[in-house]
Amino acid sequence: MHIKHILKKQRDRYLLVVSVMLFSITSLSAQKITTSIDSILFESSYLKITTKKATVMGTVLYHTKTDSINFFIKNRQDSSECKPFYSPYYNPLSLVGPFYSYEYGVSSQEACGPLGNSLGVVTLDLRTMQNVTLQEVFTEESLLNALRNDSWIKELAQLNNVTISEIKTYKAFLHFLSEAASMQFLTHSFTVLDYTSVTNEAQVRFVAQEYMGYDHNKHFQLGLTLQPREDLKEVFKSHIDFKLGAYKNGLIK
Repeated sequence: MHIKHILKKQRDRYLLVVSVMLFSITSLSAQKITTSIDSILFESSYLKITTKKATVMGTVLYHTKTDSINFFIKNRQDSSECKPFYSPYYNPLSLVGPFYSYEYGVSSQEACGPLGNSLGVVTLDLRTMQNVTLQEVFTEESLLNALRNDSWIKELAQLNNVTISEIKTYKAFLHFLSEAASMQFLTHSFTVLDYTSVTNEAQVRFVAQEYMGYDHNKHFQLGLTLQPREDLKEVFKSHIDFKLGAYKNGLIK
């Protein structure tokens, strides 16, 4: 890794411990004030989303109660010391035709270990209940153009003596990001912020999990302008039920 990048990491590390402590306190406080009421956020003929659960044609997609039960069964303690802690959440992000994006996360503490967290973003095709990837929804040409012109990626390439123009495929870009940034950008971790039909351009957030240290993570996101594939233009023009920002979440618009 380039020296400049290393120095930046060292500079940022001074605030890391304080940030993690504040994050832990916030997570615990949020758990105390969480209500048991499960309110409906969105409902259609095939999809129902509440604050704690989502179902597709009656089939459970996710449920915080089930997650919690499974965790405490796995981490059952006979002793009264070091009680495990678990606080999961799910937030709807966008729904474009059959493509549903949501945020997931959990703050947890097993036995006497440290309090930590994990989080991420998933996009599913509700017709198949399988992950859907960026390249299945958007053209590879627009993906490559957006990644090549991203200012953070340009800086990262310069720090690592990489010529962006020599990265020819989307798969090669993902490999470069995983090697240079020490973050894994998963192809299904994205959500739609907006769409303009005149230019057939979607504003998309491509999200990775960034490790902060001490078992804590945060979202790292790229803002990309992408073009939906030809066969999906009508879906974007006429079938956007909600976009990023419609509901509370941990991403930045």
